[in-house]
Amino acid sequence: MTLPPKLPLPVQRWSRRPPSRVTTFTMPGWGRALARGAAMRCPACGRASAFANWFVIRARCPRCDAPLGLVPCDTLPPYLTIVIGLAIIGAGLLIADRDGGLRYTTSLLVFIPLAIVLQLTLQRPIKGIVLAMMMKLDLIRSGIGPDDPNPAVR
Repeated sequence: MTLPPKLPLPVQRWSRRPPSRVTTFTMPGWGRALARGAAMRCPACGRASAFANWFVIRARCPRCDAPLGLVPCDTLPPYLTIVIGLAIIGAGLLIADRDGGLRYTTSLLVFIPLAIVLQLTLQRPIKGIVLAMMMKLDLIRSGIGPDDPNPAVR
């Protein structure tokens, strides 16, 4: 009895990188994009939240599929928040202590919690504005891969 001839199996090549999804999205004008970013919405469509939780930006917009997670806006917003928040706190300290009205302990008890609350409330709108500026300037990483340092995309 003879065996049937062996048929060659097709060669399959597996890649470690997922296929990149190229999406097209339109950005509005500067004013509208910055306003959407300050409102913590997607700068492209303005209909969905840009944040997955308090500090992390979504990988993609669920409405318009804009690649929000590929925008490298990780380090600038904290620095801007610190500068703006400390300018406000410093001005408040100067105004409060202009005539020597507050004691040292009262200043500590008022302005340290105020500084913490101000930093936490300014962080998200400033990060949204930076996200909108970087998307408007088309500063988006090239693609999704295992070597990508952005953990929000994985």
